[in-house]
Amino acid sequence: MKRPIQTLVLAVLLLSLLVYGCTAEKAPAPDSGITVNACDTAVITSAYILTAVSDKCTSRGCHKGTGSTASTNFTTYAGIKAYIASNETLWKSRVTGADADMPPGSTKLRQGMKDSINCWISHGMPE
Repeated sequence: MKRPIQTLVLAVLLLSLLVYGCTAEKAPAPDSGITVNACDTAVITSAYILTAVSDKCTSRGCHKGTGSTASTNFTTYAGIKAYIASNETLWKSRVTGADADMPPGSTKLRQGMKDSINCWISHGMPE
């Protein structure tokens, strides 16, 4: 007869643990105000930016640091960084903004490239 008593005690103990586990205080929910986006973890190099800007901004003779219409020099990292540091609002408006008009014609930057450049700028334009 000892067997049914042991089984009953074990069942009551397990049921008690189950009830306690379901009623115990739960951990707080994660802070939903923090949103992680791709830019937070992206590593965008100056070489990548220089290649993209060179492809779109200097390849047709513009922004090589010479000439009257596009005397700004985007052929080097230092040239791009100096221009953006002095003209960030204009850069974002004309190059990476929603209504960007640079580069002219059908060679507009893809949205992914605009996002990458903006992310690089927001990280302090690391070399």
